[in-house]
Amino acid sequence: MALPVAVLTVRRARIRAEIAETHLAKMLGLMFRRRLARNAGLLLCFRWTANHGIHMLNVRFPLDVLFLGADGRIVHIHRAVPGEWGFSAGQPIRYVLEVNAGFCRLHGIRAGDRCALPAALARRNTSFPG
Repeated sequence: MALPVAVLTVRRARIRAEIAETHLAKMLGLMFRRRLARNAGLLLCFRWTANHGIHMLNVRFPLDVLFLGADGRIVHIHRAVPGEWGFSAGQPIRYVLEVNAGFCRLHGIRAGDRCALPAALARRNTSFPG
């Protein structure tokens, strides 16, 4: 399944991120892939802000998982390992950016930094459906 791609920037690091917006794309994530290219990532986009959780089921390599608020600010970074199940930021987030393990350390990325999101994503509705 080919996903749309956008270039994201955190600090001075540029990430060529696939954009996962559908339920299926978010559910599959990076499952069954052999690797993630250098400076590549996957951005999971949720329709509303909540304490969304993810997993590493069938993901074959470790990741740095950045949990982002609706404004793109990094609220939590988690070092995820293959097979890890059910983790979250423990607070409301809108996006999850998955990059290769060590990417954050290499680029000095930490909680509080901001990820520049494509304008089209940032404009979408962030209210809880109801």
